[in-house]
Amino acid sequence: MSTLPEYRAPRDMRCPFDPPPATMELARKSTVTRVRQWDGIVAWLVTGYEEARAVLSDNEHFSVNPANPGFPEKNAAYTAVMGRDHNLRTMDPPEHGEQKRMLVRDFTVRKVESLRPKMQDLVDELIDEMLDSPQPFEFHHGFALEIPTRIICDLLGVPVEDRNWFTGLSLTATSAGVSVEEAAAAGQDLYDYIDKLLDVKLATPGEDLTSRLVHEQLQAGALSRKDTIELIRFLLIAGHETTANTITLSVLALLQHPDQLEAMKSDPELIPNAVDELLRYLSVAHTGRRRVAIADVMVGDQLIKAGEGVIVGNHIADRDPDQFPEPATLDIRRQNAKTALAFGFGIHQCLGQTLSRVELQVVHSTLWRRVPSLALAKPITELDFVEDRPIIGVDYVPVIWDAGSVQ
Repeated sequence: MSTLPEYRAPRDMRCPFDPPPATMELARKSTVTRVRQWDGIVAWLVTGYEEARAVLSDNEHFSVNPANPGFPEKNAAYTAVMGRDHNLRTMDPPEHGEQKRMLVRDFTVRKVESLRPKMQDLVDELIDEMLDSPQPFEFHHGFALEIPTRIICDLLGVPVEDRNWFTGLSLTATSAGVSVEEAAAAGQDLYDYIDKLLDVKLATPGEDLTSRLVHEQLQAGALSRKDTIELIRFLLIAGHETTANTITLSVLALLQHPDQLEAMKSDPELIPNAVDELLRYLSVAHTGRRRVAIADVMVGDQLIKAGEGVIVGNHIADRDPDQFPEPATLDIRRQNAKTALAFGFGIHQCLGQTLSRVELQVVHSTLWRRVPSLALAKPITELDFVEDRPIIGVDYVPVIWDAGSVQ
């Protein structure tokens, strides 16, 4: 057991968009490999594309419930905070389907497309603020984080003026770089905040998701107060951090691939597919999708026994050459980019994927048109990539531009 490879080896910062070389080497040897993770739990790492889809779509043999023995949680913070929640992330059928039906109408294609004009106004407003600011401008917090954070505030009916406070708590509650006590305290602060928000929505409901859950589900007895709070907390955290880091990293990736950037600038019709390819190439949810076997099952050529944990390395599977030829190449014309597993697969596929895609489309259709000369103010090798969170990112990204070229 002591010779088992450790999961989550560091990335090579000379190629910061690529998964860790040691993990990629494991994937080249086998699509299903035994690994040891941070807490000593031994789990199966699934890295083949077809094998990953098989696990993610198999609700008969695998569970997402962290209460099951052998479940390989992401880090100590998740164990202390999110792992104890009772919501979409931790629910198996039929509970999962029941709760998802409470939410799905707020994330339909029609609903999300109706928000596109509001997203466009927000992106233009943030670009105006950026262009009025001194150079260099800090891009991640000043632009990328603002977009999904303000949008999720609007959807959930959370006061937008509280965004800096709760985004900080969200990072603490999910980070491997803090103590369990710090993570638990941040998670509790968010819990207490949403608890008070429910009282506000009970007294003065608005046209938002929280108000609807309170009046249609909580008051009707379909959700307990605890479950309502944990669900809103989950949506609040998941609704901003992943997209914010994808915006930042996708901009960095395009700046490092000027041929792809120029192709997208010259043909805006490529943008939807470019977004899908960037999602595949970056796959920012880099800690994998977690499951535990609840019955013996074959995955590829490997027998996984009941009680054994599984880490589906979606970021590795999205580099599977059998599915994506030349997978280490960013190709915005890649025909099957939308088949990537960046949002997962099966019934637990990300509920907000359409929202995230449209946000990214609006960003890339606007930013490069209005600020075509956008550039990094320092070499990418001098940026500090943050790897101790479930979502890889960069907290400080200074950018510059030619003031004479902006619109």
